[in-house]
Amino acid sequence: MQKRTFLDNLTLPSKIIGRETHAKELIRFLLGYKQGLVVPFVSVYGRSGSGKSTVVKFVCENLDEDISYAFVNLRKARTVFGCANLILAELGQPSLKSAQGINIAIEEISNTIEQGLSNKKNNTRLFILVLEEFDVLLYDKRGKPSDFIYKLLVIEEKLREKGYLMCIIAISNNVMSDYEIDDRVRSRIGTSEVFFDPYRPQTVLALLEDRAEKAFSEPVDSEILQYCAAHSSEEHGDARRAIDLLRIAAEIAGKRGKKISKKHIDEAVGQLQKDRISTTLSSASYHLKLAAAALARISYLTEEVWHSTSTLYDQYRHIMSNDDKQLTYRRFSELLTELENMGLVVSHTSSKGRHGYGTQYKLIVSPEIVGKVCFPSWWMETVLKKKQHETNEELGSLLTPKQRSRNSSARRNNNSLGSMLSSFNERSRREFVGSDYSSMDATKY
Repeated sequence: MQKRTFLDNLTLPSKIIGRETHAKELIRFLLGYKQGLVVPFVSVYGRSGSGKSTVVKFVCENLDEDISYAFVNLRKARTVFGCANLILAELGQPSLKSAQGINIAIEEISNTIEQGLSNKKNNTRLFILVLEEFDVLLYDKRGKPSDFIYKLLVIEEKLREKGYLMCIIAISNNVMSDYEIDDRVRSRIGTSEVFFDPYRPQTVLALLEDRAEKAFSEPVDSEILQYCAAHSSEEHGDARRAIDLLRIAAEIAGKRGKKISKKHIDEAVGQLQKDRISTTLSSASYHLKLAAAALARISYLTEEVWHSTSTLYDQYRHIMSNDDKQLTYRRFSELLTELENMGLVVSHTSSKGRHGYGTQYKLIVSPEIVGKVCFPSWWMETVLKKKQHETNEELGSLLTPKQRSRNSSARRNNNSLGSMLSSFNERSRREFVGSDYSSMDATKY
């Protein structure tokens, strides 16, 4: 690699590829400031790896000089107050203690932004506050996220009265209407939205070709780039994943003194998956890890990929400690959404006829890796118990035809010993895989 930085997702591209329409739409919302009017809130949403953050940064970096912006990633925060401190930090202000309260934080944010706009040396006419991972803010129900958003919008109104303009850009995985927000907030944020659909494989390939041309001293085989693009587009076009795959594959090949091959891409897939899961879940809350472990367990044991919310909630309740307070069904479903936002699972909602609609979830990463990252010793115990059950089933399959015939006749007689044993084995398997199995406790390992 000649210039490694071009295979870093934090490096802005020299041009927009495949998102020109989205960039123009975002610019249209912002350029109203020249007429003294700008939309107060722009919702930028779409799946992870669809180019949302890259396009927003690119647009903000390349707008007129009289526009300034602050880009704040809220993923590190777990509370509304934590989000406020991240904003203050990005504005160059010290963090506040929680005892000082959210109102003091809002006042500090307002004063800092106003000082920047009123400084004639800066010649700033518009300030843009970009809030990436906006979803995080809305998960802290105790912190009253609607109130916090409302107060940020009030800052905009007060600045407008003084002749200053401000716009908030919220980057999230879902459209704002999916979240529980007060009506007073909805009426103020309006309907200014930019939706990012998943990249098409051809666009992912074009992005890789552009990056590879700048990063490598020698051309990369087009077949390798196509293979990499195909891997990152299996579930949905994910440009971030594609760039990471190419970078890791190049590192693996470089250490061995060879050119990048498909084998290196395959190795990169496993390494990237493990690293991403470890990074994502290592700092996750206990209950979020349990939600991930529940999905990993049922997927591993049944070898089925799609599972309903109710099935997963059942698994969650039985792998957690009896000493801990269980989350409600509704809060658990929010955790599944959070796992989807992290890029670990995908979901689909379908009609169940008169029973309404139901949502099912599927891991897009290895259950084994998820289990080992969340609760290593517990997962090892799960693997061992599965092998024991499989061994018992294999022993049953070794019966001679005559023995199987006798067992079949015995099962037809409900009072027979064979029927009782068969029923016991079936119940044992069902309890091990399903909701009745409660002897495993993740917190003990």
